[in-house]
Amino acid sequence: MKKNSLKLLSLVFGLFLTVLSFSFGFHVSAAASLNGRILLQVQDKGQAWYVDPLSAKRYYLGRPDDAWWIMRDFGLGVSNKDLAYFLNTKAPARLSGRILLQVEDKGQAYYVNPLTLKLSYLGRPADAFAVIRSFGLGITNTDLAKIPVGTLANSPLTTVVALPASNNNINRLFSFKYKNNGQLLALSLSSDLYKNYSESPKVYSYSANNPPTDLQGAFYGMFLKMKSGDISIADISYQLKALALKNNWSNDELVESALAFVQYIPYDQAKADSGINNPFYPYETLYLNKGICSDKTFLAVALIKNLGYGTAIMDFPDINHNTVGIACPVAYSISGSGYCYAETTNYFPIGVIPNSINGQAQSGDYGFDTLFDEKKLGPIQIILKSQGSLYQGVAATRQKVADLNSLYNDIVSSRAAAQNDYNSVMIYNDKVNTFIQLLKDFYQQ
Repeated sequence: MKKNSLKLLSLVFGLFLTVLSFSFGFHVSAAASLNGRILLQVQDKGQAWYVDPLSAKRYYLGRPDDAWWIMRDFGLGVSNKDLAYFLNTKAPARLSGRILLQVEDKGQAYYVNPLTLKLSYLGRPADAFAVIRSFGLGITNTDLAKIPVGTLANSPLTTVVALPASNNNINRLFSFKYKNNGQLLALSLSSDLYKNYSESPKVYSYSANNPPTDLQGAFYGMFLKMKSGDISIADISYQLKALALKNNWSNDELVESALAFVQYIPYDQAKADSGINNPFYPYETLYLNKGICSDKTFLAVALIKNLGYGTAIMDFPDINHNTVGIACPVAYSISGSGYCYAETTNYFPIGVIPNSINGQAQSGDYGFDTLFDEKKLGPIQIILKSQGSLYQGVAATRQKVADLNSLYNDIVSSRAAAQNDYNSVMIYNDKVNTFIQLLKDFYQQ
């Protein structure tokens, strides 16, 4: 995604203080609907506010960092198809005042004018200036005070140290699916910090006279230590929690979405083919937006642990693979370890073990009866166990797999009989359609 596109709100709201020479020729009654409007506090230095259409609360947009978080909190992902329709006609009333992000095309952003429902592009400084001039609405202090102030719960702006300002930052937009719906997450990443990580040791050194008691654990642990100024994991956690709050997701659904975020980061096939498999630090994986199993596993461990769940790293030497283990009830765990298998190289529900792992695990398999069979993994090593909340969703996932397996077997066994008459054909086709939809939802296809 282009830098201008991702920093669009910083540009929009950063320009508010420079355009006060425009005359916003009327004040508004607090009784009028201001949901989705951009308000300028004309009696107090032109301070800018955005009124969230969902909560009807106002959010301060005076500083670039505030605008940055507002965009990531309130931006709503839309498909290319829907956006094209909205641009040719207008957006539906339910999107009045929303900021739409084109998740299938570099996260380009549009503002839905609450008065006309027409879309305005926000990608370039000139576009941002036009939005301010056209839609910024002056409001008195008295009327503004009647709109409740909103705050971003657990905002990293008040809980973590921000990266130092730099012209070398890149803005990365991550698209992923959860519950088979498109999700969007944005990060500002420092090129200087990336360089620092990339030049850090990728080999663990120790004295021959004093080897670590757990050499593999010490090696892996090296990649989970964060450098000063690295707020990437806290940033991702914050945004996922905001999504969970908006969508009323449970804690287990939050950790599922966190894993999905990692799973949808592209698999680095070129790195795997090269045979040079020095691991990436999580920051490198985010910066490059790609990685192999070890890279994505370290990122998943750091993120899921930050969300308060117990984690471990699972090694499978026979198949040259590793992944994250998530603390779960012992009955559903790998080898009674208390940690459930969670694939990172491709989308799979937590607890499901892919039937085909050759570099990137292959999704869409019909072999439902072996999706929880750990024998295909060979010997298992569980490293760097940490304590935390238990993921409780594996029982429901196993039931989904059982239902898919039962329906699939029913379809196969009834195929011949379905050719006898019209009614049996219709029943058979209904079963097939149901199976296809269940399979699509299960694998997020």
